[in-house]
Amino acid sequence: MNSPKVPGLNPQKDGSVAMTIEAPNGNLKPEILEAMGKVSRMPGITVHITTAQKIMFLGLDDESGQRVMEIMESAGASVRKGRTLSHARTCVGQPWCKFAWQDTFAFGEYLYEKAGAEITAPKMKLGIAGCPACCSWANMVDLGFVGVKSGWKVFAAGHGGARPKTGIEIAKVTNVEDAAELTLKVAHFFTANVKKKSRLDRVIDKIGGIEAFKREIGIE
Repeated sequence: MNSPKVPGLNPQKDGSVAMTIEAPNGNLKPEILEAMGKVSRMPGITVHITTAQKIMFLGLDDESGQRVMEIMESAGASVRKGRTLSHARTCVGQPWCKFAWQDTFAFGEYLYEKAGAEITAPKMKLGIAGCPACCSWANMVDLGFVGVKSGWKVFAAGHGGARPKTGIEIAKVTNVEDAAELTLKVAHFFTANVKKKSRLDRVIDKIGGIEAFKREIGIE
């Protein structure tokens, strides 16, 4: 049986282990792509792009998993080893998308730099969209930022799953600094109020609803 003790190697139902690397903004540097090509040629390994814009390596055992981790980290990849906030699922945004109001990549990079390492209870998810079309489903995650002409609308308490829920607009921010500060406040609130895996909407319901939540994080 595979050991669950190696950080970053996660036991799977079939007895194998899996490893995940982050791809902030859904982008990968050439060195990481080259390393992925090397790993993908190893026997029995599947390289999977997750719905959260991460890269998952499936079909590993403890030995091959540690070897893959070494290869990917040497290439500059960030291996998921703990319950950090992670990166936001992000659409293309300006200057490429003809509908986008905002630069999503610059925002996503800043948010990941300032908040990505924050230890956060599972399962808080982030999203960034360059316009209200929300190709990244930023209005359907725990905390999402949707680009408009004058900044970003902030949505909270949404999620997918068997009973999907659209997020509620709770605020508006005009710059990435305020967005990162708000993200950390929400992450701290969520972590302080979760005893096991949950979603933000459930925590909000327990404290009395969206207005109580807004007061908790300093939104009037």
